[in-house]
Amino acid sequence: MKNKKILAVLLAMAMLLLCACSSNGGNNAANNAGNAANSGSNDTQTTEPAGNGGETTEPAEDAGTTTPAAPAEFDGTLHGPYIMTTCGQSTGSVMLHMIATQAGLTSTDEHTLTAEDLASKGAGCNTLIITTGTSGKGMGAAGTDINYEIERCSAVAEAAKEAGMTICIAHVEGMSRRTDANDQASIDSMLPYADVIMVVDESDSDGLFTDYATENNIPIIKAADTLSLGEYFA
Repeated sequence: MKNKKILAVLLAMAMLLLCACSSNGGNNAANNAGNAANSGSNDTQTTEPAGNGGETTEPAEDAGTTTPAAPAEFDGTLHGPYIMTTCGQSTGSVMLHMIATQAGLTSTDEHTLTAEDLASKGAGCNTLIITTGTSGKGMGAAGTDINYEIERCSAVAEAAKEAGMTICIAHVEGMSRRTDANDQASIDSMLPYADVIMVVDESDSDGLFTDYATENNIPIIKAADTLSLGEYFA
């Protein structure tokens, strides 16, 4: 209980600092470098077609193509190191970043993360977390719009998929980030990339995320509030 109170105070301070930084055009949270090795490629089995005389031949390799690595099977917990960003320049990724670092885990939060950045800033990371829901003020300070945010985060997710990271799509700021078409566009564009969905109860008050997870056989993490999501970080 004491740790939750301390973390709640830290989160509140971070939110105030982020708002102050937004007016000066800044929007990056403090980053910690991830050092854990990332692995997760799977072998692809192929059936050898029968040739003349009952002989078998190996299928020709498709030169220049690679098979994306598969993320580790979800065991109910998100495993670090983490790299986080936001599709919409809201504060959700800051909140999750602080929860992870408070737990002593390695996390990097980068509001302007690009696919090209991922190889360096996300080196060694096991999990990419993209929070959804938009901030008009945040996007204004960043000089972006929702179409740019969707394009940027889609490219990041594709790069993370190629690297074999687990992709978690999160909505942790409640219904205040589900008020308009931009919020919904952020959510709708990112959910198809989810290996795991993470929400607080208020964000899913109408069952939007639960229904999507059920229909698409995607595991979902739900908690009463943002602080309680810390139980699912390891």
